[in-house]
Amino acid sequence: MKHYYPFILTLLLCSFTACKENKPKPLSKASDPVTTTPKTEEVSLLDRCINAHGGIQQWKSFVGLAYNIEEKGKTVYQLTHLKDRRAYLKSKDFEVGFDGKTAWAKPDASHIPGNSPAFYYNLDFYFFGMPFLLKDPGVITSDEGTSVVGGKTYETLKVTFGPEVGLTPEDVYYLYIDPETFRLEILTYSVSYFNKEDAQINTAKVYSGYHEVQGLLMPSQLENYAWKDGNLGENKQHTRLFSDIRFLDQIPDDSVFKVPQGAVTEKIVQD
Repeated sequence: MKHYYPFILTLLLCSFTACKENKPKPLSKASDPVTTTPKTEEVSLLDRCINAHGGIQQWKSFVGLAYNIEEKGKTVYQLTHLKDRRAYLKSKDFEVGFDGKTAWAKPDASHIPGNSPAFYYNLDFYFFGMPFLLKDPGVITSDEGTSVVGGKTYETLKVTFGPEVGLTPEDVYYLYIDPETFRLEILTYSVSYFNKEDAQINTAKVYSGYHEVQGLLMPSQLENYAWKDGNLGENKQHTRLFSDIRFLDQIPDDSVFKVPQGAVTEKIVQD
């Protein structure tokens, strides 16, 4: 039997070696599958609203905005330079403008709201240009959570202004935004232009009739309501109808912004 020992030992060694060589090798760390979750930046409520209306880049791609406003049978043409905010307004009763420093009215200011060209020249434009104008320098926005108005839940955005912004930095706005479409539906605001000590939020504007104009969603109607204790009150019979809305790649004749001879003026930007 001793003659078989070397053969048996050799067989065992071969079997052991074969098993060792055929054993599956574990995957190296380099070949292990790696699962990563991409980081997503939170989009602000203001940006969601602006994106729903067409996006700030589309708004900034234009130089001017023109439209007609009709209220109680009277029509006013309005033109605004979107880059520097010069303005020109015209009706059968008056012309109003802003040349970059001075607001003016011709023949006088008796036919315009507040009897003040400085108050009136961008009044409708600012409400009509929401929410895009909230990207202006010095505008401060904060997400105020949800609110219920007339049984409907809205996302709420508060707007205030830096101390050097415009003629009325004390003004406060609240935007009520549809939580599904992120469209602006209601805007409430205070007016501190005439009385800074008693600027209460007692008026709401309801936005409706949205339609696409050159890639941007614009309203065709703004309607005023009383506002009290977080609710819409009576209709103030103050409805603005917007038509012939046009975004412009250039201003055809910017001489219309200049102060005409004989106009009533109010200085806004000091030299």
